[in-house]
This record gives sequence, structure tokens and C-alpha cells, in this order.
Amino acid sequence: MSIIIQMMKAITIVNKSMPWFIGSLIAVVSFLLALDVVLRYFFSAPTVWAFDLSTWSTGVVAFLLGGYALAKGHHVRVDILFERFSERTKSIVDVIGGMFLLLIASTLVVVGFSYVIHYFQIGATSSGGMEMPLWVQWLIVPIGGLLIGLQGLVKLINDIAMITRGKPLYVTEEE
Repeated sequence: MSIIIQMMKAITIVNKSMPWFIGSLIAVVSFLLALDVVLRYFFSAPTVWAFDLSTWSTGVVAFLLGGYALAKGHHVRVDILFERFSERTKSIVDVIGGMFLLLIASTLVVVGFSYVIHYFQIGATSSGGMEMPLWVQWLIVPIGGLLIGLQGLVKLINDIAMITRGKPLYVTEEE
């Protein structure tokens, strides 16, 4: 059982560290986009990569923070009903939702990787100024699916433990 708890802890640590990575990325992208604005309006020399960079970085933020949102309990649910349930009933509802989450996450991983492989094989690049390989851009889809899927698995294991044992198997520091 200890190895499962260690894996649950590692998955949660990875997902809870994503805001630091994403925050750093946002800081760098913000600087680069501000540089583009200065070059565009003061020197009439816009960059060819600014639009691609802003679009791509938005996707990175959205996909890579899903597991973090789930780890922190910031995902969407109907709290007006949910908060009235007992802890065991909440866990039963979460197990049902968790099954759907794992289905969606596994779809993101499988379909995302198929796009990554396809774009890698044909050597496709973005049509914008960056001409970034499309497989690199599409890599965020399976990675994001993996992050939220693994965190969903942590939640599912905890919910099953709550149903069967009356307490979660792994509790994070904030809980």
C-alpha cells in the first residue's frame, strides 16, 4: 500500500508544482509580447512569431493546469447539491464523475499522441511566423491529458478508500 501512496503523493506534487512552471512561462511570454509591441509601434518592425507564441502559450496554460485544478479541488461541480451530501455520498458521486474524467483524459492522451506521431512523421510545421513543428505544439494535449488523468486516478483511489474504509488513503497537506 505504501508504494501506491508514494505514487499518489508524487503525482500530486507534480500537478501542484505546475503553477510555478506555467507562471514562469507566462512571465517569459509576457516579456516577449511586450517586446513585440515595442518593436511594432516604435520601430515599425513587428516580429513574425508573436501571434503564434501567444496562441500556443494559451493552450499550454489551459492543458497543463487541469491536473492542478483537480488536485486543489477547483474543478467544476454543482456545489449547491454536493455540499449537502455526506462524505461517503460525495465520494460515490465523485467516483462516477471520476470514471468520466478518466475516459476523457485517456481520449486526450490517445488522440493527442496520434496527432503528435502523425505530425512528426509528415514533418508538418505551423503556418505562422514561428514555423514550429506541429508535433511539438500538439504534445501539450497528451501531456495535459496525462496530468489530469493521473490526478483523477489519485482522486478515484481516495474516493474508493472513503467509500470502503471511511477515510481517504492519501491526504495532501492542505486537506
